[in-house]
Amino acid sequence: MTPALLLGGLLLAGLMQALPATEQSPEQQVRSTYEHAIRPLLESHCGKCHGADKHKGDVDFSNYRNGREALAARELWEKALSQITAQEMPPEKEPQLSDEERQTMAGWLRGLRRLQNPDPGATVIRRLSRGEYERTVRDLFGVDLGIGAELPIDSPGEGFDNSISPLLMEKYLLAADDILDRLIMPEQMNRHYSAGQLDAIKSGVAEAGVPDAKERRFIGAGEVSTLVDVPSEGNYTIHVRAAAEQAGTDPVRLGIRFDNRVVAELRIVARPKYPAVYSCTTQLVAGRTRFALVFMNPQLADAAPAKNDSPAKAKPPAAGQAKPSDAAKPGSDAAVRALIIDAIDISGPPAKSPSDAQRRLFIAAPGKDLAKSDAAKAIVTPFAYRAFRRPPYPEEIDGLLKIFALADAQDEDFTAAVKLMLKGVLVSPQFLYRTPDDHDASASASAGSAVAVSDYELATRLSYFLWGTMPDEELLQLAKEGKLRNPEVRAAQVRRLMMDPRARALSEGFAGSWLGIDHLATAVVDEKRFPQATKEMRAAMYEEVMVFFESLMREGGSVLDMLDCNYAYMNALTAKLYEVDGVKGGKMQKVQLSDANRGSLIAMPAVLMATSRSDRTSPVKRGKWVLETLFDASPPPPPPNVAGLDKQDVPENAALTLRQKTERHRTDPACAACHRIMDPIGFGLENFDAIGRWRLKDDTGGMVDAQGELPGKRRFGSPADLKRILIGRKDEFVRMLCARLLAYALGRHLSGYDEVVVDELAGAVAQGGYQLDGLIVRIASSYPFLNRRALH
Repeated sequence: MTPALLLGGLLLAGLMQALPATEQSPEQQVRSTYEHAIRPLLESHCGKCHGADKHKGDVDFSNYRNGREALAARELWEKALSQITAQEMPPEKEPQLSDEERQTMAGWLRGLRRLQNPDPGATVIRRLSRGEYERTVRDLFGVDLGIGAELPIDSPGEGFDNSISPLLMEKYLLAADDILDRLIMPEQMNRHYSAGQLDAIKSGVAEAGVPDAKERRFIGAGEVSTLVDVPSEGNYTIHVRAAAEQAGTDPVRLGIRFDNRVVAELRIVARPKYPAVYSCTTQLVAGRTRFALVFMNPQLADAAPAKNDSPAKAKPPAAGQAKPSDAAKPGSDAAVRALIIDAIDISGPPAKSPSDAQRRLFIAAPGKDLAKSDAAKAIVTPFAYRAFRRPPYPEEIDGLLKIFALADAQDEDFTAAVKLMLKGVLVSPQFLYRTPDDHDASASASAGSAVAVSDYELATRLSYFLWGTMPDEELLQLAKEGKLRNPEVRAAQVRRLMMDPRARALSEGFAGSWLGIDHLATAVVDEKRFPQATKEMRAAMYEEVMVFFESLMREGGSVLDMLDCNYAYMNALTAKLYEVDGVKGGKMQKVQLSDANRGSLIAMPAVLMATSRSDRTSPVKRGKWVLETLFDASPPPPPPNVAGLDKQDVPENAALTLRQKTERHRTDPACAACHRIMDPIGFGLENFDAIGRWRLKDDTGGMVDAQGELPGKRRFGSPADLKRILIGRKDEFVRMLCARLLAYALGRHLSGYDEVVVDELAGAVAQGGYQLDGLIVRIASSYPFLNRRALH
């Protein structure tokens, strides 16, 4: 615990000891403290502006005359006391609270929060972000496919868009096809059909196939056809077992057609008692096509109708088929031609060798002792286990096997049917969302009540928190054994995950988004003013921040180094921005700094560039960034009808420096309240240009004036001075970091009891030496991380 927090706690404890020595509940203590300590402070320091006679911002503290009334206004106290502890209130011209008094108020607020019952917060069923989807696909198949370019760019954490629109669902379907097409090689096509099982058209009348039928006999115009999925482009051989009854000198001709193209014509001369096999080879492209065998020269025009075919059904031969000269004389024994088709076989080119991923997936194959459905079940069960991040339920496996059966019934080969079944896994909610396991955990719990997350859900929470991807085999095995509930085992796993290269996902997903540098690569920069801001330079700037965060996480570093430190990571490119000699190569190296103005987040080129305009620095953006990002103190939006600084380039301002223009802008009373805090912070960083280089003159050519003063008469004249002021607010920074990281881990906004958890985390981190890895371990053991609300 920090000295300030300890002092505040001692003052509060001393105050409580001075009260009547009766047994008091926590609620009574909070009420009593309000009446004896907090209300007098509010009356003496805040009553002038927020009392019965005058209540700015619609805040009237005189309405809360006792502890009971105060307890009903928790939201008010959260907002008001956060401004008081940040020294934003009271205004500078009013009597100020001492540090001890501010800590007394902060201690009372923590006590007020603790009156809430433990609550894990809203249960959010979260969709995988684009990055999570890509990494999960990589780990599921063991291959980095670089998939997901068509999916929306989003980052996990609070404020995440959780919906799946019809367009997005279509993109997931296309992505699943792309993944499986690239990993699963089609089988060599070997299809066998009995002609009687195929649909036919006989003399213009459709006739459905019969499952156990064998041959088809045509004594008139007709064809048999079926849809065929051609797995890959190449040469295909068609074998037809057939026979014919001839008429005339022209033998029976059988056309082989794919879609509307006749690719070959076979002459059938075998007699019905002795059918023969006729073959042809043709080139086909991949895709679904309609295959047909067509009787090209059916019954003769002048022949008597067949005994089984009525005259009404008989049709003259099509043009180009039978000719009058081909006809036998009426009354001859062969006046009618007949075609008998027995069986068809289609074989494709040699199949490509299966990929390593396919061999890992296809752990079973149908055979003499293993039915197709059993082989499919053997394949999909372990795949679904890993894709769903838990053992699949029997009804889920049954549903997937129905997809396989549907494909199999349509004469798909085994590989293609399994492929369709695996696609069903990839577009299922259980894969695309991190769904809670509500089968057993809350079977006896009422909806909304707190329940412990299941072991598998805990494994998933850990892996997506730190790796942004699915649990590995070790985590799943520990979940299966029920060991992740053991605090020591869980802490060891968190540290294992932090040391793994996959923990880069935490740096990018959390630190990149939190610090606002995740779009640095695409930021618009004036290339004439800053030709150094190349693609490679921006990548190096970004990498510096990632390596800095990862080093704190993996080496037990202090989070306070984010506010002030004497080192930086740089490579040969960024060393030029730091004006440091001797750094070579593209790899980031830790360099000790002799310049106290350097070091920490606020002096990193990536942050300085992200908080600048395309053509110059922006003290307002930088000041706002420090308040919002480091202390979670967001200023209100600018008032309407106030021209921005870039709109004030009027002749009378032409000779002014950027600071002078900004100060003139601040003379507007509507702007002064926010700018009086933001602007000095930003001007304290004006020695850094828009890409982080040190300078003595600003963009207008005037000398940089980095002097400023913050509430509480905290004066500074350089970035080094500003860093010392920021480190003085380390308690606020640590609490903000705890809250942001907890929200990221939970994937939702914090509310209610979460504030109690954040207070506990901040206190524990301070006691533990401010180590980032310790904070991450504690978040993974926090109440909302280990529990959730029951859904049913």
